[in-house]
Parts: sequence; C-alpha cells; structure tokens
Amino acid sequence: LTFTPDEEAELLDVKVKCLNNLAASQLKLDHFKAALKSCNLVLEHQPGNIKALFRKGKVLAQQGEYREAIPILKAALKLEPSNKTIHAELSKLVKKHADQRNVETEMYRKMLGNPSTSSTPRKCKDKLPWSIPWKWLFGATAIALGGVALSVVIAARN
Repeated sequence: LTFTPDEEAELLDVKVKCLNNLAASQLKLDHFKAALKSCNLVLEHQPGNIKALFRKGKVLAQQGEYREAIPILKAALKLEPSNKTIHAELSKLVKKHADQRNVETEMYRKMLGNPSTSSTPRKCKDKLPWSIPWKWLFGATAIALGGVALSVVIAARN
C-alpha cells in the first residue's frame, strides 16, 4: 500500500489531531503519564504544535514539575502571544513555582537549624546566621571521639 505525498500529509494531520484529542482526554482523566506520551508524539511530528505544547506544560505542572513546565508554556506563548489561556496558565504556574521555592527555602532553613529571621527577632546581633545548635555540636563531637577510640582499640588488638 503506497500513498502519495499529499495523502501522507493528510494522514499525518489526522494522526496529530487524534493524538492531541487523546492527550486532552487523558489530561481530563488525570492520566498524566499517558497524556505526556501523547503530547510528545505530537511534538515529534510538529514541534511547534501549540495545543500539544500547552497540554504538555499543563501535565508537567499537574505533576509538580514547574521548572520543566514553565519553558514549555513560554514556547507556546511565543508561538501564539495573544492566547489568554496560555497567559493565565503560565502566570498561575509561575506563582505556584515561586510559592514552592519559598516553602523549600523555609524547610531547608529549619532543617539546618536556622529559623526564619523574619518570624523571630535576633537575640544577639553578632551571632552568625548559620550557627549550629549546641546539641548537634555535642553529638558530632561524641561520635568523632567514639570513632577515634574505636580505631585505637582495633589498632591495639592488632
């Protein structure tokens, strides 16, 4: 079975439309992995397909992959700057990404024993901002001394 170039182009066009519709359905059903696969198949044939770019950005955003989703939505917006839906999704995503980064920053600050400087006033101005709690310092010192003592015992037995 052979097709003329026009028939091949038409078949490809129908395939792309079907995959785009499939991706939309999968996205609505929260089947993100399948929707991402459908979008990628469309983008293999038409890298500038706005619907596929938009849906891929939405899928990645739904999965919390904001760093990957933002450039994809920006690419879609660059191809169609007047699209208000893409504008809305991108601005929502940028805000979510900023909120996520703030939460992560606060979590790291708490993990490292440096509570937020805005929530509690500083007691001592010349104290370093990354000061280590004395319990941690004591624990680390005890472990280090234990390791040295163990190596001395092992060396004495040999």
